[in-house]
Amino acid sequence: MTPVRVFLLILSAVLVSGCVTNIAAEKASRFDQGTAAYDAGDFATAYRIWSDLADENDLAAMRNAAQLLRQGKGVAKDPRKAFKLYLEAAEKGLVTAMANVGEMFLAGEGTDRNPQAAAAWYARAATAGLSLAQMKMAELYEQGLGVDRDPTRSRALLERAARNGYAPAQAKLKAMGIVLEEEVATQPADRNPDAPWLGGGDTTREREAASAATTAAQRPRLSPGDPLPPEVAERLPPQDRERMHAGFVAYRAQNKKLSFDSWRPLAARGNPEAQLRIGLMYEFGEGVGQDMIEAYRWLRLAAAQGQPGAKTELSFVAAQLAPAERAIAESLVKLPQDGATNAP
Repeated sequence: MTPVRVFLLILSAVLVSGCVTNIAAEKASRFDQGTAAYDAGDFATAYRIWSDLADENDLAAMRNAAQLLRQGKGVAKDPRKAFKLYLEAAEKGLVTAMANVGEMFLAGEGTDRNPQAAAAWYARAATAGLSLAQMKMAELYEQGLGVDRDPTRSRALLERAARNGYAPAQAKLKAMGIVLEEEVATQPADRNPDAPWLGGGDTTREREAASAATTAAQRPRLSPGDPLPPEVAERLPPQDRERMHAGFVAYRAQNKKLSFDSWRPLAARGNPEAQLRIGLMYEFGEGVGQDMIEAYRWLRLAAAQGQPGAKTELSFVAAQLAPAERAIAESLVKLPQDGATNAP
């Protein structure tokens, strides 16, 4: 091969690589515009942006557009179209969409009711480490809905979700009078030779998730209601300090939705303590639906600003995300530059 031809090949590869990078950056920018519109309550604009990106095979945009269609926010409510988008994202590997598909199959929403199909999709999400799906599978095994009744497997899955820090699972175990052992079982809880849809999982990811769960079980868990250190509280502007305090008061009164609403604007303005708590609330499903991608987003922002608890919690959440989900979560993170506050 002549030197000129080699040069042309290298130049072509560089140009293609640069083009791909530019396209990815442009799509990420558009996705961010959709997020900003959603946060501002402009659901119609958010849907338009995410729907366009969904047509370009963006899995996170598929999930978000499906959610707006399902809720009728910014677009006419269309459960069937929402189901199709969720299903496409799930089939391409988006774990949270798998749980959405399971939920809609179970309810007969946007599709015919099919408990067996619901169990299949919940099982795939549970195998990937999604705590919500693990608890849902526990309920299905408990009831014998879509699967053969199996109290032993039901409890094992419930305990796995609880060790992952999922508050509803922890609360149910507590109500049952069950105290978790200190160590996590080494055998994955969601393997069943009679359920073929559970096979073919990513065993490396399962080991990572199990290791993270073990670490979580061996250390004190953070809570959104953990008070601010006095020196941190003193550095806050008075208005921010009042908002943080209002969130703590609401949390202690078990009004976690109000806590979330109090802290969310501070988190959006770049307050790392509020970002930590919003991340934890998404992780545990407190005051807001559980969403590990959003949990990763806010914990990542807090950790980038040196919040020590966020750094530890982030590693646990990251281990539970599939690679595609983690990439999506990273695309949502806009780190502050030159000390500027973050406003995602």
